[in-house]
Amino acid sequence: MKKIVLGSMGFLLLVGLGWWGIYKFWPVKNPVGLGKNVEIGGVDYSKYDFDSLKERYNNNDEMGDKTEEVLRYAQDDFGFTVEDRIEEVDLRRKNLGYTTDEYGFDSRQISFLSQGKKISGMINYQPWKSSKSPVVIMVRGYAEKEGYYVGSGTWRVADQLAKAGFMTISLDFLGFGESDGESTDNLEARFEKVVSLLDLMAIVEDLPFVDKNNISFWAHSNGGQIVLSVLEVTGGNYPTVLWAPMTNPFPESVLSTIEEDSPVKSEIEKFMKYYDERRYAFENYYSWINGPVLIIQGDNDIWCEVDWQEKVIGDMVSLGKKAELVVMNGADHNMAGKWEEAVKISTQFYEELLVNK
Repeated sequence: MKKIVLGSMGFLLLVGLGWWGIYKFWPVKNPVGLGKNVEIGGVDYSKYDFDSLKERYNNNDEMGDKTEEVLRYAQDDFGFTVEDRIEEVDLRRKNLGYTTDEYGFDSRQISFLSQGKKISGMINYQPWKSSKSPVVIMVRGYAEKEGYYVGSGTWRVADQLAKAGFMTISLDFLGFGESDGESTDNLEARFEKVVSLLDLMAIVEDLPFVDKNNISFWAHSNGGQIVLSVLEVTGGNYPTVLWAPMTNPFPESVLSTIEEDSPVKSEIEKFMKYYDERRYAFENYYSWINGPVLIIQGDNDIWCEVDWQEKVIGDMVSLGKKAELVVMNGADHNMAGKWEEAVKISTQFYEELLVNK
């Protein structure tokens, strides 16, 4: 295992670049002359740019202001229901030789509402506890819809955190598990994932059994860019662990993973014709992050590169943010070969910043 903490990086010389260069590295709201917001195929993407999301979800106090729309969905039992156990996950636990009862926690399917649509997920918790619990919100990476079950991509790490005493809550996103369908527009289906997580955050902070001062994130792969986006939009102090996050800049992160003849390519090209793609890219808004971030990256990962993570950490540290990179020698994209060690590092991170803060 190699631990890397990058020091301050020199600021780019902007002399001669003018206003355009300044905006590229320090985004401003409503830049004049940098493309206009128009509807493409019936979808107005402007509501998903970071400035618009920040205006809708910005936290102005410790609790965080909720938009009127989110509050409407949260008012009946917080728009959050705890349901039956998840058979597919219980079967996999059995195959690994344990049950949740042995470790003193319960595990259930959940559902909540985001923009009027149902999204399923999974909760690990200790319902018999008399005190409020710290919670880690779990965000999976890319998944195929075929064979998907509620809790896919997060349940194994979630169980390890539950064994250590943490509550965990994951979401499946629209179009997966028992959730309602996602947008038929490929770009909106991507952008609405950030909104789904923002809506879940608004609900979780109001749950009576959650310690709202001890909320954190764990994410893997594509979930990493979703969580980074939420950290920026909310500006909240949410300690975060990212496993092999997809931090290749948008839209390159999408274009590099699709076939040349994919219809998504032409959709992105059309999007970039009318919208300023920088306003939808998390790498331009690190200054909005206010919580510590730990990235764990394997050096045998064929999907995400150590160099990407070094740049992310370097950019954040240069802005005075608390960020750290741990490189796992020999680990692949799913931390195979170093999975237990990655779990241990993650658990220690949360114990230090949540339980002991």
